[in-house]
Amino acid sequence: MSFPRLLRFSTLFLTLLTVTLLVWHQYGMNRVLRIDGSSPYKMEAVDDRLTGGGSRASLKRVGTRLHVECQLSDKYEWPFCELGIPLTKPQNGLDFSDFDHVTLKVAYQGPGSRQLRFFIRNFDPAYSKPAANETWKINEVTFSPKPGGEVIEIPLKSFTVTSWWIANNHIPLAHIAVDMRHVPLIQFSTSGFKEPGLHVIDIDYIEFHGKWLSREMLALILVGLWVSFAILALLLDLQLLQRKLQRSRLRENTLHALTEALQLENRKIGDMARRDPLTGVRNRAGVLDELFRESELARNSERQLAMVYADIDHFKRVNDEHGHDVGDDVLKQFAQELGSHIRTGDYLVRWGGEEFVMFFPNTALLAASQLAEKMRRHVETVTWPSGLRITCSFGVTVLGNEPVADFIKRADEALYEAKGNGRNCVVTREAPLPARAAVKA
Repeated sequence: MSFPRLLRFSTLFLTLLTVTLLVWHQYGMNRVLRIDGSSPYKMEAVDDRLTGGGSRASLKRVGTRLHVECQLSDKYEWPFCELGIPLTKPQNGLDFSDFDHVTLKVAYQGPGSRQLRFFIRNFDPAYSKPAANETWKINEVTFSPKPGGEVIEIPLKSFTVTSWWIANNHIPLAHIAVDMRHVPLIQFSTSGFKEPGLHVIDIDYIEFHGKWLSREMLALILVGLWVSFAILALLLDLQLLQRKLQRSRLRENTLHALTEALQLENRKIGDMARRDPLTGVRNRAGVLDELFRESELARNSERQLAMVYADIDHFKRVNDEHGHDVGDDVLKQFAQELGSHIRTGDYLVRWGGEEFVMFFPNTALLAASQLAEKMRRHVETVTWPSGLRITCSFGVTVLGNEPVADFIKRADEALYEAKGNGRNCVVTREAPLPARAAVKA
């Protein structure tokens, strides 16, 4: 996949992901902690008798309902009855800071104002002691439920820290704000006023609502994703530009080396004939552009480019003994026989004299060697002008990570090795290993 397409796809994906997360956060991603009479927490009713009062409180679990009865006495200056719900050990308090609000279904019957106080207690080693819950911060809200019961939604930001707790515990300014990060206990308590009589409190459920990810955390994640994507895109773009620059420099160097290898007398290739007038196949100038393009494709992909160098054995003897006309006929037929074995997209070039070169794109060394051997045997079996017996030699190689001039030179060396081995044979040369691979080997 090209870089522009990858960039467009990634941008679209991140946009869809962002929209999905924002919509999910708005309408879903809900986190709920529900507490009712069926919850496993150990709950207890507490009254003011421990401080010299005469009030009496009792707790019953009726299905999922918590039923608290309080016979409030005015014997104590600040009479109260209280329902305590321990959630964890003090040091392992629950984090309520990610919740937005609490929903209560509660009913309150009794004399007086029927004010109910709701405490969320926070433990912090900076000012709290595990065994003394009076040192645990009191985050408080006060409300008056209807006698017949109602569902009340209270934002957690409505809670305040009681001033008397701050004063009694000498809390420094750094710790006087609401804190719900380590909550081991929640409580419900009567108003603390002298309102003697029977007070009945029924709590059907307590539900803390919030999101699994806060708005701030979601925003931080999304910003992090987009920033990371932008950085990655810039790095990939920089890498792409560097590769283009490297390919441009390689193209320049390769073109210079190729021009020298082909020994062009006239650098204006457009003005040169591209075909050999005798055989009708390409000449050196006629294959220059295609050879350059195929070598670039081979370097930038996993395709291999093979070269087969062919030479008619003892061709000088044919000219000397049978004349140049027969020699020309042999050259023309030789070009036809080689051309009958190549594919559309392959290149047959008369390199000079009796030498022909074939370039095979997307062809491995073994396949090129096998094809050369097939052509060698074919040349031996066909009928030639004047009843001659013609044989030929082949040098085969593939393009490595190298200039094209070195590629051509290696095929030429393989051909000369074939001639040195007695002619009428195929010699194959491997491409040189890349520098790193050579070091490892």
